[in-house]
Amino acid sequence: MPQYLIPAENMREGEFFAGPEEAAHIARAARARAGDEIEIFDGKGNRYRAVLKSVIGDRVTGSVKEKLPSPEYRTKLTLCFAVVAKPALESILEHCTEAGVEVFQPVMASRVQFDLFSDWDRRAGRLGQILVAASKQCGRGVLPELRKPEKFDDLLAAGGASVIASPDGPAPDEAVRGLAGGAGLKLFVGPEGGFTKGELEFARSKGAAFMNLGLYTLRAETACLSAASALLTRLG
Repeated sequence: MPQYLIPAENMREGEFFAGPEEAAHIARAARARAGDEIEIFDGKGNRYRAVLKSVIGDRVTGSVKEKLPSPEYRTKLTLCFAVVAKPALESILEHCTEAGVEVFQPVMASRVQFDLFSDWDRRAGRLGQILVAASKQCGRGVLPELRKPEKFDDLLAAGGASVIASPDGPAPDEAVRGLAGGAGLKLFVGPEGGFTKGELEFARSKGAAFMNLGLYTLRAETACLSAASALLTRLG
């Protein structure tokens, strides 16, 4: 069943109205009609069954019915991924939202070949739309957070539990031992060519765990999805 984003401020006393973009989607793309049942969520963890009352032009209103389950992983995973080209970047955001990533943190590292710093404000809006669309598709109640790019060393120096996706690490089952589910966890996935030797040594000096992702070399977007899924399915 379709799920639509309705901010909490657009719900009151059992009624809701859709913002311009969602109203256009409901009325034009989905061709919904009064009386149709839909699912709505507020992006903060609440999902509901709802019934449309009025679909007139771009004005869409309805009634909020019962609350729906909104399962979330206990582990709040921040995916710290090296900045990649646009197609791979959008793929990471889409598919790792579906996997359950809580926060997306672009990382600038030595071998990164692309720059997000200079035009971040211009691109952030489009990237946020990808997160919304993926959350709607997969039935999440919470929208992931997208943060501004930061440097690899700064993110590790900030502290907290960290895992580095690296061929030097053990398999996921062994790598997660000692990691506490339910706590914040940073997962680092490197650029093409991986993190440098110096970067990996710095990560070890900060107590980061390491985890390999199998026998073969993965593309950045595949590595992000594989690593995030490996951690979340094991830690819960």
